[in-house]
Amino acid sequence: MKVFHPRRLALSACACLLALFAAPGAPAQELRAYIDYDTIHHSVKAYHGMAVSQNKYATLVGRHVLSKGGNAVDAAVAMGFVLAVTLPRAGNLGGSGFMLIHLAKEHRTIALDYRAMAPLSSSEADYRDKSGDILWDKLTFGPHASALPGTVAGLHEAWRRFGSLPWAELLQPAIDLADNGFPVSTDLNFALNAAGRLLAATPSTAAIYLRPDGYAWQPGQKLVQQDLAWSMKQIQAGGADAFYKGELAERIVKAYNEAGRAMTMDDLASYKVREREPVATDYRSYRVISMPLSSAGGVTLIQMLNMLKHFDVKDFEAGSARSMHLLAEVMKRAAANRRTHLGDPDFVDVDVAGYTSDALGESMAAKIDLDHAAKVKDIDPEPLGEEESRDTTHFSVMDDQGNAVSNTYTLGYSFGSGWVAAGTGMLMDNQMRNYSFRDGEDHPNALKPGKRVLSTMTPTIVLDEDGQVFLVTGTPGGSHIINVILQVIVNVIDYRMELAEATERPRIYQGWRSQWLDLEPGISPDSVLILESMGHEIRWRQTMGSTQSIQFKDGKFYGAADTRRPDSLAAGLVFPPRPAPKKAAGGN
Repeated sequence: MKVFHPRRLALSACACLLALFAAPGAPAQELRAYIDYDTIHHSVKAYHGMAVSQNKYATLVGRHVLSKGGNAVDAAVAMGFVLAVTLPRAGNLGGSGFMLIHLAKEHRTIALDYRAMAPLSSSEADYRDKSGDILWDKLTFGPHASALPGTVAGLHEAWRRFGSLPWAELLQPAIDLADNGFPVSTDLNFALNAAGRLLAATPSTAAIYLRPDGYAWQPGQKLVQQDLAWSMKQIQAGGADAFYKGELAERIVKAYNEAGRAMTMDDLASYKVREREPVATDYRSYRVISMPLSSAGGVTLIQMLNMLKHFDVKDFEAGSARSMHLLAEVMKRAAANRRTHLGDPDFVDVDVAGYTSDALGESMAAKIDLDHAAKVKDIDPEPLGEEESRDTTHFSVMDDQGNAVSNTYTLGYSFGSGWVAAGTGMLMDNQMRNYSFRDGEDHPNALKPGKRVLSTMTPTIVLDEDGQVFLVTGTPGGSHIINVILQVIVNVIDYRMELAEATERPRIYQGWRSQWLDLEPGISPDSVLILESMGHEIRWRQTMGSTQSIQFKDGKFYGAADTRRPDSLAAGLVFPPRPAPKKAAGGN
């Protein structure tokens, strides 16, 4: 009697399956070609919409809203509020940001500027001592560091104009997560531990983010935020007016005044969202659309792409020293302009058309030496700020109709100012430090009452030659943001990378204050030697950015959540969404 070995039996079964699915007459071994993959990294694929963010709770809520028939704006609003609960180091109600909205039927892209503003009573003198020295701690930590937040106004304005589901329904997931709590992840525990001293400095902050024994909440323990849930219920019932004019506003003002910061109801009521004209350029056969001022990110990205147009980038092998050299030379030139010319367009007259013109891009490109690195000190701004920290966050959404949202918002530093307005559960930002205190009162980004602080946030949407959304992307990363987005675009368009590969590739950063060319781990040592021979001064750095991107091509959605942040997630709809209920009449 013949005995079959278990391993041989398994191999025999596999062979039978291969034979079953093989084409008639084809040798079974030819089927191997069908399971050869041409890329190391793989995006999430879906057919009826996609949500991508730095936090799994926000992504899953966004996908749920899409499944119920909500559009991209509905999903973005719900995600924005959830991140304020589950990603407290960057998600926020006490911060600000920028949103790009593409409306497929209208073939139109809207830019909403909900950046933080200086309170009406603020002045630069408030942040200098008797000797005129800058009080950096006052600008960075505690109640005096906060500007007027724009997040609630921005999310409500987006929903009011373009949302389809009831406002109250969109806020409910965030309220439930705050009221009932959610398990702390290892990443959130890491952030809470890292910021332990900051969080412990204010009793109203410590009461939320630290345990009664003073230690950070541990992985698996529940973080409950009932004051934040109360605040969100006020906003759920009263819309943006609740935050800027209602009982919640009164609590915010009271908390500031009791902490020694002069703040009035008029300050909060003065906040307004601005709709801006997006900046754009044609790059290869695509249309790249990005955020205008008061974000310096979009205009600087456009300027860099306008330089790259004059080089056949695809012939510079991806990841090669020649490719990185070219990108670094483009980055340093655009950075010099960004730090010199730009500010809030409501206060500063900026020649945006000239700044983003093809002619200027061509002129700047002509100065690039493909064999030698230019000295940063020798690069002058072309004739014609401060930035937030890396702990911003971005999310991207696309719906089944082709509408898209690219949204970046921030508290400034991790956990912002570290100050929670007592009774609200809301961390407030530290954006006052991001005005240009070192450069004089005439600088375009100098502090003025009611002025928006300059930013590097760069939410971006790319359209294909038919005018359909091809790419939705953005990232946190402070001064790294613009350069990171440039590299994702070049990877996808010039190097034709799969979106996940374009996301995971090692990145570089070149600024204009120093000669250092910063590199992420993973870049070839051979390329580094060549870069050094070209005159670059190399510095190894930690990870740069955390892009959350969606690509739409061939009728499918591809989502890539950057693994540089551990809890990020892309999730899409495989089945069609349910018909949406009609949006409620009225303001909320």
